[in-house]
Amino acid sequence: MRILWLRPSKGDHISVRRERIASYLIAEGYEVTIRDASLFDAPGAIWEALTGEYDIIAGNVRMGLFIGYPIARLRGLPILGDVSDPISDIDYIPWPLRPIFEWLEWRFLTRADAAVFVYESSFDEAKKRGIDGVRLPNVVDHEAFARPEQDVIDEAADILNAAGVSLDRPVAIYLGGFSHSYHIVDIIESAREATDWQFVFVGEGKLVAEVREGAASLDNVYYPGAFAYELMPGFLAHADVGFCFKDAEQPLKLKEYAAAGIPVIAQPGELSRWYADNELVFTPPTPEAICETLETLRDDSTRQAYVDALTESLDQRTWADIASSYHHIFETIATTEER
Repeated sequence: MRILWLRPSKGDHISVRRERIASYLIAEGYEVTIRDASLFDAPGAIWEALTGEYDIIAGNVRMGLFIGYPIARLRGLPILGDVSDPISDIDYIPWPLRPIFEWLEWRFLTRADAAVFVYESSFDEAKKRGIDGVRLPNVVDHEAFARPEQDVIDEAADILNAAGVSLDRPVAIYLGGFSHSYHIVDIIESAREATDWQFVFVGEGKLVAEVREGAASLDNVYYPGAFAYELMPGFLAHADVGFCFKDAEQPLKLKEYAAAGIPVIAQPGELSRWYADNELVFTPPTPEAICETLETLRDDSTRQAYVDALTESLDQRTWADIASSYHHIFETIATTEER
């Protein structure tokens, strides 16, 4: 089966949910093409959707769905609406346009052949709107992060050492996209006072210039670059705490940090509805608060207590389980005669 999966444009090593799922589907005989669909990538995505030989189009919110739905209908192909981020994530859109985008997104999801939701809140809203969707949360391959291969650990160590990081001193790490929603600048600013900690940023995104500048101007900030997802467990094996300041219910990096056995410094807010105070280190995303939290987390037993509590609450499903559910959905909508 040939799947065109249209996704947001976030960089080669960011937004890896679809890549993890696709790898398992490909092993089962699928042909999966993942195309960026935002901004300057939109024309190429439109052309691919119009001319490519596919059996199903999967449109990931936002632009992936906005492009994928009408073209799928035009070509008579099944369409899967894939909701990996809540509708509240469009708060960057000017107010006059925001209600239009929200209305259009729900309209497409209501009329899609199938809809998948990562977030519980989005799934609940979909049910209220009469959408017969499926909830498939972000998960993590626990074994890969809890017990990384030694060559992965060694390669990450070589990269960190080359960047100037001392693996004998405390490391606070951030993995993922560099955007304002993750309070990247606030983390960098906290490094000015929390001089006992080394701040390591691995990833790419809109604020990469700010990260580079921080690494150039502060002795305890490091940016080794962006790397393949397979190396992430190695980087986390050398970290003591992880930052996850996105105000959302299901950040993937939170689960990766937990599986790797490091406590998560998170923003109070949406996550407070789903996790207890003993599971996440809830911290306002300000430099002053971050410094205070890092001072508390210098204690080994304190860090381990957070890790133990969070690990117990994690969903134990794997990407293979999630991919199996997508396989069932694709098989179902591919054989539906009336759309």
